[in-house]
Amino acid sequence: PRQSFVMVKGAARLLPAEEPPPAEPPPAEPPSQAPGQQEQHLHLMMQLLRPQDAIRLAVRLESARPRRVRYLLVVRPEEAGAEAETALLGVDFAHEGATRCTLGMVLPLWSDTQVFLDGDG
Repeated sequence: PRQSFVMVKGAARLLPAEEPPPAEPPPAEPPSQAPGQQEQHLHLMMQLLRPQDAIRLAVRLESARPRRVRYLLVVRPEEAGAEAETALLGVDFAHEGATRCTLGMVLPLWSDTQVFLDGDG
């Protein structure tokens, strides 16, 4: 299935199928990021998922290691009523131009789950 995303400053959000993409021009890429690199990362991360899963939100995180690229994903099956199967995934790329990624964390989100993110953001 085709998925559309809006990407702004290191974050990507899945657009619902019936919502057209925004008409405004995309923001300028950060100087440290090659053009199209975020799209490449999204494509590689989608290959980690099951066919019925979709990325609802992808956020690029700061990494303690200078070259490593990290993302936090919110993933949920595309079928209606699947909110109970939402999970947070941590995905790592060894460096900016890496052609493969690894899954570093899987955290299922239950109705009583509380998530606290610590840091500057």
